[in-house]
Amino acid sequence: MAIMQTYFPSVTRDDGAFSLRLTIHHAIYFILLFALIGAQPVSNFMMSGMEILLAVNWALEWDMRAKWGRARRSPLLWAFLVLMAVHLIWMLWSANSAYGWYDIFKKLPLLAIPLVVLTSLPLNRKQLEFLFFTFVTTVFIATIIGRIRMATILDLPYRQIIPFISHIRFSMNVCLAVAILVWFGVERAKRVAHPWRDWLLWLSLLVMLSLLDFLFRLRSYTAFVMLFVTAVLLLVVFWRRIRNRLAAYISLVLVVLVAAVAVIVSIGMYTDYYTPVPLASQPLRESTANGNPYQHKQDGLIENGNYVNNYICRVELECEWDKCSAMSLDDITENEYAVYPTLIRYLNAMGTTKDSVGMTLLNDDDIRAIEKGIANPVYLKGSSLRKMYYVMFFEYECYRKFGAVKDFTMLQRFELWRNAWRTFLKNPLFGVGTGDVVDACHKQLVIDGSPLEGTKKHAHNQYLTFLVSFGIVGFVVIAALFVYAVRRQRLLRLPIVLAFVSFVLISFISEDTLETLAGCVFSVLFLCLMAAESGERRTERGE
Repeated sequence: MAIMQTYFPSVTRDDGAFSLRLTIHHAIYFILLFALIGAQPVSNFMMSGMEILLAVNWALEWDMRAKWGRARRSPLLWAFLVLMAVHLIWMLWSANSAYGWYDIFKKLPLLAIPLVVLTSLPLNRKQLEFLFFTFVTTVFIATIIGRIRMATILDLPYRQIIPFISHIRFSMNVCLAVAILVWFGVERAKRVAHPWRDWLLWLSLLVMLSLLDFLFRLRSYTAFVMLFVTAVLLLVVFWRRIRNRLAAYISLVLVVLVAAVAVIVSIGMYTDYYTPVPLASQPLRESTANGNPYQHKQDGLIENGNYVNNYICRVELECEWDKCSAMSLDDITENEYAVYPTLIRYLNAMGTTKDSVGMTLLNDDDIRAIEKGIANPVYLKGSSLRKMYYVMFFEYECYRKFGAVKDFTMLQRFELWRNAWRTFLKNPLFGVGTGDVVDACHKQLVIDGSPLEGTKKHAHNQYLTFLVSFGIVGFVVIAALFVYAVRRQRLLRLPIVLAFVSFVLISFISEDTLETLAGCVFSVLFLCLMAAESGERRTERGE
């Protein structure tokens, strides 16, 4: 009965009398939040369904007098209401109303979730802890599923490791799960009686290390930036509040060590990638061992310490390739690249010539890899960390030599950011409107003759998306109200809240986080739960 009362407490009316109806609706509210948080990392369909059910339960519960009182005390709710109001007002000068209404529909969680959570009876601390651990458990189980997929599906692309939501959105969930484990390990586990406390701490540590390892396999650069920047921010903000000075200095040393290791590893990877192989250091030969002429473009494109477009003899490559593969050199691989340039890069990465001699070094596994579009043995056999660095270096090389950005993760973002900024400068005060952001960005790509002309993407940066859509006026209104709400409700006093806000704001740099259902739910749900609980505690203290 004590457990039932903890997680399904009795609810009283304003006059202090017990209310069975309110108690039932509050229990349903908690169960639906449990389902929503469990679905958040794994199912867009369930997220949508739980949102609808939460809204229905909220309406049937009624009790609008109490809800209005909570709404008046919640600046965060009014910030979200103004955010959606800006979207509606800026529809007035949008030419593409179809996209504008579609954009507003996508962002309904930014209205529905704050309205329900911030006006409903706040959950108690035990309920919140249960929901947070439900979230961590769901994320961890999803990573187990991802590992099973990697083990059972040959050459599974990293973007498809998690089949539920975008791998980028999922990496944000992993970051929050890590933060929750650290927070509860430091602040909550000490309340658990021995020996359960030590057992929980070790279990949390193992799960956290497993989650961090999974981020490497997802090749999520942004996630590691999020975690490191957030760790530094937390140390700076809460340094004086850390009572155990030994723990404080150990944390500082760990952050410095992580930074040092990152620098050392980066230098090592850079050196390994660019150190010339013997073939690249020798004077160019004119012909193969069979007397056929080499093609040397001498364009300086480097991969794995060798010049990609030197020492090429297509005649010998065609002859030898036809002996070991049913595909022709002009066929398209599973990765939508032609076999020929894939073969050239693969041989180049092995440090050999691209001729009959080089072909003798390929085994059956190498042939199958090339047929699938894998252009570097490191991508096939190297560690996840090495793959991540080598992909970045090759993208940089292509940009440095040819200005190529298309299909390159980071460089494509830089091009889209520059394009969105130019679009914003044409309508700096009020923007182009809610519905015209995509059309305006695409038009600018055409004007500039960008390699990304025709792409479906627009800004790939939430800040720039808001600037293009709403201009300085709309952006400042939205930002000012959220800053006021966070300060007024003193939300950043808790390290876990600061960590969460940091994750969301950093994600806005490299992603249009609020342009997807998963991004909207992630950005709003946890913040509102924490704000509701914090607001109730302040009310009890009479603040």
